[in-house]
Amino acid sequence: MSPQLVFLTLFLGLISGRNDVDLQAGPEIKSIRILLDGRQIAAMKEPPWHATVDFGPSIVPGELAAAGYDAQGNEVVRVAQTVNLPRPEAELVIALQNDASGTPRSAALRWEHLLGAKPVKTSLAIDGKEIPLDSTSSARLPRLDMNHPHVIAAEMKFDDGFSMRRELIAGGAISYTADTQLTPVGVRQATAAPPADTGDCFTSAGSPVRIAAIEKSPALVVVVLDPDPQEAIGALSPATNPSMYLSGRNDVRHLIPLESGTRMRILWPFAKQHKTTSNASAFLFPRSNDVEASEGGLVWLLTRTYGERVDESEPRRIADAVGVAGLEAITSANRRAVVLALSRFEDKSTHDAASIRNYLASIGVPLFVWSFTGPRPELRDTWGEVDDVSSHGKLKVAAARLRAELASQHVAWIAADPVAALRITPTGRCGITPMAAAR
Repeated sequence: MSPQLVFLTLFLGLISGRNDVDLQAGPEIKSIRILLDGRQIAAMKEPPWHATVDFGPSIVPGELAAAGYDAQGNEVVRVAQTVNLPRPEAELVIALQNDASGTPRSAALRWEHLLGAKPVKTSLAIDGKEIPLDSTSSARLPRLDMNHPHVIAAEMKFDDGFSMRRELIAGGAISYTADTQLTPVGVRQATAAPPADTGDCFTSAGSPVRIAAIEKSPALVVVVLDPDPQEAIGALSPATNPSMYLSGRNDVRHLIPLESGTRMRILWPFAKQHKTTSNASAFLFPRSNDVEASEGGLVWLLTRTYGERVDESEPRRIADAVGVAGLEAITSANRRAVVLALSRFEDKSTHDAASIRNYLASIGVPLFVWSFTGPRPELRDTWGEVDDVSSHGKLKVAAARLRAELASQHVAWIAADPVAALRITPTGRCGITPMAAAR
């Protein structure tokens, strides 16, 4: 039985700065080092295994690892979790406690839910036989014959309907080969057809990285939009350009559409505070349901009333919302883009715009910034290039840029973990380049 080490702190949202990290370790672990992308950021020499670590001032995708060492200073176990990359809204771990011989004697379930939902059904089983759990979701385990492998499985269902399952293998001399993890990443391809040899396109840390497939997947555009539509209506309503609507030649709802099959989602820049399972504060941004581009064009999308409560005194966290929009844009295997529709309200974000722009570049999400009130040259240092969409004609130009960007994209399935997949280097022999900026 290998030594036990598990993260009790699970980072499911965007993080930066100083954060607490808690772990649980077996008795054979005498010290622990915490590493961020291979760089040590904390060390612990005795229980309780707790540290406050600094993730840096910016939001950066990476890997948080914990390495456990025995009394002789040998590394005997390592666990890791990704940070600032897509994660499920809840996660579950099985924390085992071993006796002096290394045999598991008890198990405790630990979980984190981003919205603080409560478990309504929890179960633990060994080799298919259910084990009773106490009120703390812990259990004494029957004596296990460690000469044979045993499957320890836990399931948990929450009151919001989300459910998950976790399995561990304990005992036996197990030897097997798992399928290589595949991660979808955004790429640009110079030719219409993929190269014949996709094993010679990218490297990671000097080693070749295989591409399992390249596809022209559907697109997702996440729009950060203030729920007060007055600026958009003032620029784009029918009254401002009646010639667009003469003789019923144009369906108003479908003016200036994106490519058919593109999904569009609105994210409002109001941070709603929630308590996670561990009683930490999580700030989430309300979103609309996705709509297909065939359901309506950009004029309809930007000027409609969505029913969100509008309170001019409520602070807008615009840059923070753009960061979350970028994370949502890469959560599934989409071609992707984020659009920020500027508003007249002051940004009260915890992160500055430059940091957020760098984050989106690091995960390969193009950002388009649109202004309903004309050119905004004073924002160039803040948000980069700003597209003037203060009329239908100007919105058409901006929409054409967005459509061209999406059309240039493909999704490549890379045989690498999510962090390594974002840091691949093109060889230049395939005409394929990753959208994520090199670090």
